[in-house]
Amino acid sequence: MKKTLLTAVLLFSAPHVMASGNADMFPEMPGFTKHVIQLDEVDNESQTRRVQIIADSVMKVDCNIKALPMDFERRSLEGWGYSYYVMKKQTNYASTMMACEKEAADTNLQFHSDLLRYNSKLPLVIYAEDDVDVDYSVWAPMQ
Repeated sequence: MKKTLLTAVLLFSAPHVMASGNADMFPEMPGFTKHVIQLDEVDNESQTRRVQIIADSVMKVDCNIKALPMDFERRSLEGWGYSYYVMKKQTNYASTMMACEKEAADTNLQFHSDLLRYNSKLPLVIYAEDDVDVDYSVWAPMQ
């Protein structure tokens, strides 16, 4: 009886460890900050919700740059199979060639990812360069 009870407790507590936002299996990356987002559980979440990652950084730009140029790459945690994302600023990016009246200045720029699948059972892990702030938006249909 004790073995059965112990087995049941272990089986039902294992998913809770991941659901509680424990992301210790994701290693640190030099030059990057690890952001862990734990989404709230909602009914029928995979059908009714999407998540969008928003990156925010201050860059010295002129009037030609309008958005934060980022590479947003999905990777798989080797040995675990869990997905995580890496956000890195692009050094080469498309720009217009307008003549700007003002010189380059520090400007707050944003990057918005594509919509990602909503999953409250696993933490959403994003590595972003140290000078990039990460936030998110949850998209849902209007009731």
